[in-house]
Amino acid sequence: MSSIIRGDDNFDTNLGSARAVLTSGSVSTTSTSLVDIAGHTVTIATGANPIVYGVAQTARADANVYFTFNITIDGALQLGSQGISYRQTTASYNHIVSYQALSAPLSAGNHTIKQQFSVNTGSGLILNDTYTSTIFYAYEVR
Repeated sequence: MSSIIRGDDNFDTNLGSARAVLTSGSVSTTSTSLVDIAGHTVTIATGANPIVYGVAQTARADANVYFTFNITIDGALQLGSQGISYRQTTASYNHIVSYQALSAPLSAGNHTIKQQFSVNTGSGLILNDTYTSTIFYAYEVR
């Protein structure tokens, strides 16, 4: 049996918290360990609910460089120790790297969400220039 929930029956009309940043200025790293990406931090106040977080960005590096991306919520890695990786196959070719995920329910209160990245060798670049931009966001799911 299925049921239909109308707008006047058990429907939470209060929107959850949301934050997004549209960054400016490209960010590079040579770090082989995860480091915070400048400008990719949001702080939101939530109830005891999960959040959806994500990013849309353009990345570039030398050939055969592996990028690793991860998210922290209050300092805890969200995408495991491996994170999300991608390999730059063609030198200096721009790639769109975007992802989103859902956290476990958080405790009620303020939470800081950050994106981090690293490379296995050489350097990697997140582009924010005349032709590309990056958005990083998090919002509470009620």
